[in-house]
Amino acid sequence: MDEDTTERQTETQTTTTAQPETQTIVTPQPAAQQNRRVSKAAQIIWYIIGVIVAILLVRVVLALLGANLDNQFAGFIYAISDPFVAPFRGLLQVGEFQAGVSRFEVETLVAALVYVLIGWGLEKLIDLGRRP
Repeated sequence: MDEDTTERQTETQTTTTAQPETQTIVTPQPAAQQNRRVSKAAQIIWYIIGVIVAILLVRVVLALLGANLDNQFAGFIYAISDPFVAPFRGLLQVGEFQAGVSRFEVETLVAALVYVLIGWGLEKLIDLGRRP
């Protein structure tokens, strides 16, 4: 019986020493952290593009409704949207259509479309960072 007990103890010792080798070692996942950062960057870009496009669309609606440019709100919207529309002035032969006090600013809509495309392109560029 002494031999059987010694054999069992030896088997138990080899089993216990083998266990740490078979355990899975959990390491921090830098790829997951990088994906979170990349995702956050994409969200920030879309937030900025969304704000720009929203301001441009408010400008289009104000122009369509014939807003008084002397009004503080209309003046504010035109002042902050002007730098985003300026690169597109003169791009088209017909920049705006006017009927009475209402105007349809085609260049502002083109600007909004271009900014959405820029946002999409930046997101795809950032998306390349997610892939290994």
